[in-house]
Parts: sequence; C-alpha cells; structure tokens
Amino acid sequence: MTPLYVELNRWRRLTYRWGEADCVTLCADWCARCGWPDPAADLRLTYESMSECQRVTRFFSDPLAVVAPRMAAAGLALTAQPVAGDVGIVLQIAPGVTRPHAALCLGETWAVKETSGAVTAFRPQKVLAAWGVGYAHP
Repeated sequence: MTPLYVELNRWRRLTYRWGEADCVTLCADWCARCGWPDPAADLRLTYESMSECQRVTRFFSDPLAVVAPRMAAAGLALTAQPVAGDVGIVLQIAPGVTRPHAALCLGETWAVKETSGAVTAFRPQKVLAAWGVGYAHP
C-alpha cells in the first residue's frame, strides 16, 4: 500500500473532531508527514465546532485567506496542475449546499474527511487553490 493510501486509511480510523481531526488539520498532517512544517500548527485546538471554526478562522467565508498564508509560511508553493499527494481547497457540492473543504488530491478525484467521519473521494466542482507537497509514489 502506498504512503498516500496509508494516510487515507489513517483518516478513516479517526473520529472527526473540529480543530483536531478535520479537513484542514488532516491535510496539514499529511504535509508534515511529507516533511513540511505543520501549516495548521497555530489553528489546532482553537475551535471545537463548525461555528467556532468560522468565528476563529473565517474558513467558510474566505478559505484561501486562512490557508494560503499558512501554506506559504510552511514553504509550500501553489500549483496549477495538482497531482496525487498534493493538497488544496476545493468546493464540494452536496444536495443544496456548496462548501469549501481542504482536500487531498488522489489524481482525478480528491479525498476529504467529512463531518460524518467518512472519507469521501469526489470530483470537486472547483479547485480554488492547490499546493504541491512533493509526494512521489515509489
């Protein structure tokens, strides 16, 4: 099993917890596992619900303002052509809802940890931004 799919299986075993094991912190975990500084170090454990996440970070109204500076500070560069192992901010559509998520690129699809606890792979409506992590499948 590749390190990327080992990481996805780790996500599956975790209980979704805002500020600890949510879509942003898990993508930051992956960046750290790939050798980068933790982009979410200052966000961890600062919110415990969706409403607190919005109040503390404004992620749902302006996700790039939250994520982009932290990714840059960790040394991660934007990429226009994300590949498997890269991370990004994507828009996911559920019935009647469009919402940003931090997600892990699997190639043509992206994986996200849902609030239900499930790890879902989907084709996003839009990739708002993506950062190259430098993951190379052995």
